[in-house]
Order: sequence, then C-alpha cells, then structure tokens
Amino acid sequence: MDDKNNIALDTEAQRLFEQFGGLQHYDKKATLRQAQDLAQSLLDEQKRHDATRILLVQAAWLISRYLAHPDFGNAESREVKAFTHLAKYLVKLGRIPGHLGFMMIRYRGVSADPDIPEKYDYEVVLGHTMVDSIIVRHTARRNGSDYAKLPDRLLEACTVMADYGVNNIYVRLTEDINQNLAQIRLCLKILSGFRKARHGDQPITVKSAKGALTIPVINDENMFPDPNLTLLSGLNRLSPTTMASLVDKIDQWLRKRGTGSDVRQFAGIYNAALNFPKISAKVKTPPVELNNIKWLISETEDEEVSTNKVGIAKLALEMAGASPQTVTKMIQSIYGDDYAKVNKLMLGERLHLSSNLLDAAQARSKEQQLTQELISNLQSRLDQVKDQVIDDLQVVEDTGEANKVGREKPKEMVNSEIYRMVSFYKGRSHTRKKMKGMVHQAITFTDQDYAILAKDFRISKKDAEALVGKLKSCFNAQGRFSKRAFAEAVDHFRLYEQKIFQFLWHHMKDVVLPPDRTAFLNALQALTTQMDQPKKAFKILLEDFCNDPADIQFSDNKAIMLANLIIHRDKSMTDYDITPEDVVLSRHHIDTMVAQYAAWRIEKEHEAFSTKLQTIHTRLNEALQVGHTGGRRIPAMLLLNLERELYIFLSLVECETGKTLLKSAVFEYGNPGSRIFQLKESQNHLSALLQNLRVSLRGVGSVGGMSDIAMLESIKTNEETFSRLKNDRQHRAQTRNITEWVDEAIKLIKFRA
Repeated sequence: MDDKNNIALDTEAQRLFEQFGGLQHYDKKATLRQAQDLAQSLLDEQKRHDATRILLVQAAWLISRYLAHPDFGNAESREVKAFTHLAKYLVKLGRIPGHLGFMMIRYRGVSADPDIPEKYDYEVVLGHTMVDSIIVRHTARRNGSDYAKLPDRLLEACTVMADYGVNNIYVRLTEDINQNLAQIRLCLKILSGFRKARHGDQPITVKSAKGALTIPVINDENMFPDPNLTLLSGLNRLSPTTMASLVDKIDQWLRKRGTGSDVRQFAGIYNAALNFPKISAKVKTPPVELNNIKWLISETEDEEVSTNKVGIAKLALEMAGASPQTVTKMIQSIYGDDYAKVNKLMLGERLHLSSNLLDAAQARSKEQQLTQELISNLQSRLDQVKDQVIDDLQVVEDTGEANKVGREKPKEMVNSEIYRMVSFYKGRSHTRKKMKGMVHQAITFTDQDYAILAKDFRISKKDAEALVGKLKSCFNAQGRFSKRAFAEAVDHFRLYEQKIFQFLWHHMKDVVLPPDRTAFLNALQALTTQMDQPKKAFKILLEDFCNDPADIQFSDNKAIMLANLIIHRDKSMTDYDITPEDVVLSRHHIDTMVAQYAAWRIEKEHEAFSTKLQTIHTRLNEALQVGHTGGRRIPAMLLLNLERELYIFLSLVECETGKTLLKSAVFEYGNPGSRIFQLKESQNHLSALLQNLRVSLRGVGSVGGMSDIAMLESIKTNEETFSRLKNDRQHRAQTRNITEWVDEAIKLIKFRA
C-alpha cells in the first residue's frame, strides 16, 4: 500500500466531508454566508455528493486489497492499516442519510468510457449516490489536485475485482456499524483466502491477536465452492458437517416443494437458508457478501422479486456460473434499463446472450413461463432502442443448421423469436421514416407499413390507416403545422396515448419547420392534459431532458413545462404559455406518485441533473452578455423561462437536491450585486430576472424549513439597491414587491412548521 498517498487522501476526504456535511442539509451558518452565484452553488451541491463518492472509491479500493492479497487473512501490518482506514470510511458512510442499509460494488460491463474496457466497468453505489469511471473523473476535477489519483485508484480496484471474478460485493451498513466492524473484518479475511483455497484442498486460515481460525470452503448443492456459504460457516463457527447437512436439507426441501411454488423466490441455498426463521434466529448474517445473485435482480433487502425473474437468474447462473461477469451480462440482456443508450456492438452482444438464455429456456418444456418472461422483457427493451442502432444491427436467424453439421454458431446468429423481433423493429424504423417524411412530401404507405403500425400501437390495420391520415392532416402541402387540425385530432390520438406521445416527442418535434416549433410543442401540451395515464409521458420528458447534460435543446423548456403540467394535473393550465407560478402554492392537485418518481429520478441521476442545470445557467449568462447563446443561438428570454419552469418543477417535486438548488437560486437572484444583474443585456430582462427571484422565493417557502428564514429575511435589505438597477417606473414598482414576496415565503414556512 502507498501509505503516504493513502493518508494524504484520507485527510483531504475528511476535510471535504466535513465541509459539505456528507448529504446533510445546509446548516444555519451556511444560509447566512455571503451570497454566491448559482453556478458556484451548483458546483458546491455536486461537491456534497462528491464527499460521499470519494469515500465510496476509497472503501472499494481498500476492499479490493483483501481480494488482491491472500495473505491479508494473516495478522500482518498492511492489513491492519487497510482496515483502520476502511473502518473509518464505513462508519462515515453508515451515517449518511438515505444509504438504504448497504454499500454495493457491482459489475456493469457497459462502459461508456472509451479509456476503460468493459471488463473493468464497475460502479460503486450507496443509496442514490453512484460513482463509476466517468463520474470519478468529474469528481477529481471538481475537487482539485489532491484527488488527481482518485480515478487510478478506482481503476486499480476494478482491475482486481475483474481478475477475482466479482460481479457484486455487498456490505451491510447498520445504524451502529461499529458493533459489526469485527464481523466485517473477519468476512474480508475469509474472502482474502477463498480463491486460493477453492482451487486446492487446504482450508482458509484466518489469524488475529486472539489466535488462528481454520475455515473450510463450503460447497453449494451442485458441489461448487460457494463464498457466501463459506462466510456463513466461518462467521458462525459452523463445522463442514453441519454446513453440508444444512445445504442438503434446504436443497431437498426446495425440490419437494416443486418449481411452481413460492420457494422459487429464493435465489440459491444461501438466500433460502437466511429466510428460514429457525435458521436466521440462530446464526449471524454475514455483513459482507460476494457474488450473491440476489443483488443482480433486486436493489434492497425487502424488495419482492417475481419467481420468473429468480428463475431467469438461476438459468443464467447455470449457464455461465464459471464466469460471474457473464452472469451479470446475461441478466442485463433481459432486465437492463439502459437499452435506450446502447450502441450496435453492445446490442449485438446482448442479443447473443439473451438468445442463449432463450434456447435454454425453450429446452425446458416444464418451465415455459421462463420462455414467456424472456420474450416479453426483451421485446419491451428492444422497443426502447434507437432506430439508427436497429438499422445498423445485423442478425442471422438460427435455423438449427449449424448444430446439424457441428459448427459453432456465429455471434450474430440468434433464436428465431429474437430474429422476428429485430425484423419487426427494423420494419418499424423504416415506417417511422415515412411518417416523418410525409410532413414535407407525398409518401405512399404500403399494407406492410400499416401492419407494422397496427402491431406497434396495438390497434387494427384500419385504425392504423386512420392514425396516419389524422397525423398527415396536421400538416399542409408546404409542410406547415396546423394547430387547429391537431386540436381536432387530439381525441383520436388519445386512443393510442401509450405510444403516440413517445412518437410525437421523439420523432416529430425535430422535423416540424422552425417557425412552427412553438405551435407544435404547445399542441403536445393540449394532448398531455387529455391523457388518462400521463406517467409514461412524464418519464419520456425527464429522460430526454437529462439525456445530454452538456447541451440545451429548444424543446427543454416545453419538456419541463409539460412535466409540471403532469405533476400538477390542473387542466386549466392547458392554454398557458408558461406554468402559472401560483401552482407552487396549490399542492392539492399534485400527483403524488409522479412527484415521488421525479424525486427518486433526480437523486438517482444527480450528476446529470445538476450538470444540466449548470449548463442552463452558464448559457443564460452567455445569452445575457451577447443576446443569445452560441451554437443553437437560444435567446436569453427562453433560458430565463426555462430556469423559471425548473424552479416550479423543483418546488412541486420536493426533494433534497431541489431544496438546495432553490436556495442557491435565492442566493443569486436575491443579491442585486450578482453578476447576472450586471451583464450587457441584463437591463433588458430585469423584469424576468426578478420574476425568477419571486418563483425561487415561493419555492423555498413551499419546501424550505425554519432554518431558511434568516436567509430570506436578508433579501429584504436589498430592496432599495434593486430599485436603483434601472431608472424606470415599472421596474421600481416591481422591486417594491420584494418584501411582500419574502414575507409570503416566510409565512408559508411557518404555516407548515
């Protein structure tokens, strides 16, 4: 171990953690600090999460030392130093709100980093905070030269885990983890010697100040060495005979109950054993687990997993048990949530793996429910793949000829069911191109096109023809969009709401002529208010908004406005060009389920969401200096409206990140000396800038606490300075309302307290 570097980084991590308080709220002192601009506040918000990410990387690296050094099972000095640091990190992680009771290192194998091979693509997770090879580089850059080696440290840990064959490491974090540190240390020492012991006949030897402990490797029901059964044995001092009897009894019980019973929810003997009350009451559950397949198909201890999902996981384990990383990839090929982002190579590999799983499932005539599980899940995920990726993909149908002549099947050869799926989506891509093309020219649709649309929208062929006709009627011969025709077609489009919004948003908004862009997006607003189940549309909007955090689209403003409309569900907002800010005060219309999903999504994708807000605010400052942004030439007024919609959105969603960002907005917009009021074009937009102050104040009033009142009161002292920003009667009249806005926000906080 590089002790010098480790100690230095530990000291800096401690400083950063204390400075930003892990994931705690801003304290009272923080709210009284000198106001800073929103860009810096957004950076500080990211650094709050960085404090946790640094701890996660350090903890993962130290855990990897146990896998890299078989002699860590002995009582030797390097191990003592390693665990001393690891214990400090785990204690800190255990005190961070929202950790969900565990820290996890898991193999992903879908690296978006061109410098990191997929073999070394792992992520480290604590609650909604995640760090991987890309995020760790951003973390290092944000926090200075003291963290320059942090990416190398994560890569070193991932290299060790890939060599060891890790697909996941699970570490339980209890409320008082200090009591479990000795057990964690014992588990890590056992894992340190597990790989060497499983390949030989020698047991694992663990030495400590109290003496030596001999732990034999325990096999599962299929006579494969099982790390978690070995941990269970070593932690509870259970003999090989006792463990063999335990494994045999549970295996027999599972077999007697049959494959169709609820016992299928147990992913392996180890997990089944810990779910038996008579067993769990007598043994200690290992606080560390290695390659427990349960954590490849569930996120938390109490998550209910379907028996079919467990069956697929077991099937993957049987087929690729010797390669833990392949097990992960097989499960991802069926249950991955990132198909919208996959490229051609990644998709080809997933189809190859899922094809192997499907072949195996179809060979089991008594378990046809697994075949249906595979087909339905894969179909729903292929539905998310971008058309261009589907177009470039090449697959060959497996007709069984390769097996007849004893040849190895090429990777592009897939199961007939999968081949038919891919063929359909290729056809759908072609038909979609026609639907987009008919906006600008006459397009002839064939019976095959209508058949594809009918299948895609789950409607009849006749209805598919009517849908194309309705959509075409919304554009004239010159390709100009008719809002009136669209309004007349809304009732018809509602019949296909599960598909039509996705198509219109993803494929049509970019082909309408620039002069019609606003009218088209407003028409989608009208459609949204008529939808019976708008949650899917909300998911589409939020994913699209965060898709490229470093860029801004003209549609981003409307995306957030539509999201506000869906959350609030007040149909009277349909005809507004902007979201009325009064919705912040009226919370009884809020769709709680949608708001909770949004809060979860923001926290889970904090890095992308915060970066997007940074991009927007940076571009706003640029536009206020020169009149518009570079590149897309987005005007300042649109960006001001976008920020305004975001403040309303964060007020309705009510999450920790949102609260912090709203306070940051008040910090900047509440200070007349802020740079945003001094830029070249700021004078022309003072009214909108002050409106953003009012909205952010209402937001803090709606979601803030008593500790925020002092910060809000300080805004009042700036009223006179605000009035001098422009010698204009209307402006001075607006600034005289600042005290009223602040008092309104304080009243809201006190009312909820």
